[in-house]
Amino acid sequence: MIYIRAGVFAEGRTDDDFLCSLLDRLLDALAADLFPGNHEVRPSDSIDAPRGTPGGRAEKIAAAIHDRWDDCTLFVIHADGAGDPAEVRRRQVDPGIVAARELRKDREIAAAACIPVREIEAWMLPDREVFRALGGAEVQLPRDPEREIDPKLTLRRLLAEARLRIPPEDLYRFFGERVRLDVLASLPAFCAFRDELTAALRGLASSR
Repeated sequence: MIYIRAGVFAEGRTDDDFLCSLLDRLLDALAADLFPGNHEVRPSDSIDAPRGTPGGRAEKIAAAIHDRWDDCTLFVIHADGAGDPAEVRRRQVDPGIVAARELRKDREIAAAACIPVREIEAWMLPDREVFRALGGAEVQLPRDPEREIDPKLTLRRLLAEARLRIPPEDLYRFFGERVRLDVLASLPAFCAFRDELTAALRGLASSR
């Protein structure tokens, strides 16, 4: 039996809300293909470095992984791409994973980078059915969410146009639970994350 529980190191609370909810469904779908009838996915959880951890972001990622090593079997490191995902990965994600592996040389660390082109809110924009489920007025979604300069602002505008009075920050989990995976597959950054997550799951299985 492959036991899967993701620890998510995200940039903020709303990112956590969306990603943890999305991951639970995505991991189950991927694991069902990779390990049919031989996997168990537990709810994903937010991780962070213990209070007072010295150093920069890399050290905090490493400390967060080390702190939750016994609880989680796979780790997702999120950083918004800010228009240059490759550079963000080089500066904000890879050093943390390297530092974590230095701390845990006794075991392989299954890890995946989650880096949207600009902001994770772009992944909340492609699925019309999620907006309809909110019960507001019909809205016109962007054709290419990853080309939006400010996806967070676009999300706020769409919710306002739908005449919804729910604060946007209260809807991230709702979107994470409902945005369809096949619709997200139209976004290259999501596909890159999905593929990296698949590789991490294969690594997790081979290290057992």
